[in-house]
Amino acid sequence: MTNKIKCLIIDDEPYTAHILEAYISELESLELVGTFYDAVDALRYLQQHKVDLLFLDIMLPKITGEAFLRLLPSRPRVVFLAAKKKRWRPGDDDYILHCLAKPIAFEDFLESIDRCYAAMPTVEWRGIPARARRASESRGPFAYLFSAKTTVKVFFNEVLYIEGVKNYAKIKTTEKEIVVYQGLSAIEARLVGKGFMRIHRSLIVAIDKITAFNGYMIEIDAHILPVSTPYRGDVTRAVGDRYLRKEEPS
Repeated sequence: MTNKIKCLIIDDEPYTAHILEAYISELESLELVGTFYDAVDALRYLQQHKVDLLFLDIMLPKITGEAFLRLLPSRPRVVFLAAKKKRWRPGDDDYILHCLAKPIAFEDFLESIDRCYAAMPTVEWRGIPARARRASESRGPFAYLFSAKTTVKVFFNEVLYIEGVKNYAKIKTTEKEIVVYQGLSAIEARLVGKGFMRIHRSLIVAIDKITAFNGYMIEIDAHILPVSTPYRGDVTRAVGDRYLRKEEPS
């Protein structure tokens, strides 16, 4: 049987924990052995079980992540989870590999796994499969977002538009509508450079899905969406020339 890197998550925020659980499930080389929201329960587990990689909130209730590590009988390799990214200087602690900023992006998670491979002696990682993705990744780039009590994978090339509604958002895809409990601005930050743009304070659209445009509205898959005044210049620059040229007589 092939060895796997045994991972444990300790974070008092279920949203972050669910995201990491989904990311870990994507890599054949990783095995999730547990998720804890409470430091005391996690400490009891680690006093009896050995793990290879610990995803640890840097600021747990009543204790910091660094203080928690000092209580452990043996030190696993650690990836800290923090509200803001913190750079760890070489030599600070050889077992601390990375610090991931929340919300955690998949590419940042992969970087932490690469650092784990690099830190492991050859005898430890021999036989562990490479960072293999599941077949679903052939559908292109994606992000994990929290929907109801589950974490869903949203493929960027299937998204038509995203509508913000108070403290949640509705993502309209080519197949269905997904309700996610995250604000539109936070979602927009995940989409930078991925072919999306804001056209209204409550709307983000996929540029390549636009089928008609006139400066005041756009059409996507028979959906008519308004373009508000503050965004009209950006929309015109991004897609106006492209679609107006199609309307010119040959």
